[in-house]
Amino acid sequence: MDISKILIILLGSIAIYLTFLFLGFNLRNKNSKAQNLTNKEK
Repeated sequence: MDISKILIILLGSIAIYLTFLFLGFNLRNKNSKAQNLTNKEK
């Protein structure tokens, strides 16, 4: 494999990681709101 394919795979994996990280922080409180949990039950 040449360097361009390695670079494309690396950048793609970083983009996927950042997407899931962003979604994880955005959707963090929605699960507890859907289950009607209080702060003590978290």
